[in-house]
This record gives sequence, structure tokens and C-alpha cells, in this order.
Amino acid sequence: MGTNSQRAKLTLKAVPNELTEATNDYYLSVKTQKPLTLEDLAREVAATHGHQNAAEVEMLTREVLELANWYLSNGFTVTTPQGSFRTTVQGVLLDSELNAAPNRDKLKLNVAYTMGNDMRQALDEAELDVEISKATTGPQLFSVADARQVEQSKLPDADTRVPIPVEAGQTCIISGRNIKVGGEGSQIGVTLRRTDGDSGTTLFFPISKLYPNTPTRVGFVLPADVETGSTWQVTLCTQLSSNGSRLLKSPRTVTMENTFTVGEASSTPVVPGGGDGDGDNNDDETDDPLA
Repeated sequence: MGTNSQRAKLTLKAVPNELTEATNDYYLSVKTQKPLTLEDLAREVAATHGHQNAAEVEMLTREVLELANWYLSNGFTVTTPQGSFRTTVQGVLLDSELNAAPNRDKLKLNVAYTMGNDMRQALDEAELDVEISKATTGPQLFSVADARQVEQSKLPDADTRVPIPVEAGQTCIISGRNIKVGGEGSQIGVTLRRTDGDSGTTLFFPISKLYPNTPTRVGFVLPADVETGSTWQVTLCTQLSSNGSRLLKSPRTVTMENTFTVGEASSTPVVPGGGDGDGDNNDDETDDPLA
């Protein structure tokens, strides 16, 4: 297994746990770093082995991955040092539909991943560091999840909950605190920016496209053409005070530290509740009210 000479360091964020009434417990999430492309990895491998042509390393690696894609699309299982990949399908067809080509609109093809021993070893050997997220005022973004997963978070029996991935064409819910969107100006709303690859694609959702829109829940419909596997950063801009009762002089913009990936379920706990209540009653934004 090719390794970096430096020991890996995995930074975990300790965030106050809003799922319980206790005031001294935290949930952990991984602090994500900048996305890396195949070009980035190929350049580092080339430098490590003294190759002058990083483009050739990238080309050969890409050919290997494309070949793996071809075999996966033929029903093979592909095993690499990172783990095992296999193609899966979800869908239901009627008896009358079995004699013709399957209707792809009724099926969902995906690839399942099982972590391999090399990947487990890499995680086991990584140095762990914990950052404590201090309490902050103003908007706080915790997670982005499929609306169906958010509904499951309200169920009392944790065993009935199953991970539901974020999907294109479905409603997504941002969970947070003091995040109700309101105010004046073209920048007020939710912006998604794609962080994988080099496209830098952005999607903007104004107030009229946000539902629900409460202090703890803000929802939007992910466009149907968003690519599965794409990773997005979330930025929210609002001019409302913490309890949503009045406008501030200037809008406040906050970006969620974690990204979310289309096709993956949220790994961050989804805070229950989030109806039409005002959330925190203490409005400590007295420094910047609208006169």
C-alpha cells in the first residue's frame, strides 16, 4: 500500500449535542479538508516516486478507474486496497413489465462500498485530534439531510431509523439554530456551491423557494439534474435577529463547516423538532438592530 511519509492526522469536531437535555455532552464529526482531485493525487505520487510526468500517472490511474466502472456496470465486484465495490439496484416492477426492457424511471442503480482492511488500518493509525466548538451567537448550521430522514428523527424508537441519502429532486432540510431566512436584498437566501471537481457550480434559493423556513429548519428542493456523488458547501444569508422577530441593519452570512454529498445520508445528528417555534428566546443581537 502506498503511504505518505507523514502520519495522518484526523481532526474531529466536538459540537454540543442538541439531541439531549444534558448540557455536558457532545457529538463528534470529522472536520473536512479541501477536496482533492485525481490530478492532485497523481501529482503527489509522481513527486514521491521521482516521476517527471504527473499527467501520465493521472492518465494511467484514470484508465484503471474507468475500467473498474465498466466492470461494475457489468455486475462484477471490484476490490481495491480501499475496499470492495458492488453494484446495487432498488425498484419494483409489475409482472406485466418483466417481458420488456426495464423502465429506468422505476429503478435506482447505485454502488455500495465496504471498507477494506487497508482503509481500516489507515484509520486505526491516524492520530486523532479533537476541536471543541464553542457556543456562538447568530445562525448556526448543523447538517443537511433528506426530509424523510428528518422526519425519522422524530420517531421515539431509534431502531426504526434507516439512513436515507440526499437525492436530486427531493426536499433537503438544513438543521441549525437561529437560521430562519428573511430580510431584504438579492443575497438573502441559501447558496450551494459545488466543491468537488473544478466546476464551481452554484445554486441559489431565495426566500420564496425555502420551505420550511423556521429558526431550526430551512428546506429547499434539490434540482433533479444534480449529479449523484457531487459534494456541496452550504451558505445561508439572513437579516433576521436570532429569534426571528426583527430585522438587523445588515445581513449575516454563515457557511456550514461540513459539506454534504448527493447520494449519501447525513452523518451528523439531525436535531429533532423544528416546527414554527422561535427556538431560542434570548435575542442577544442587540448590537445591530434595524433602527
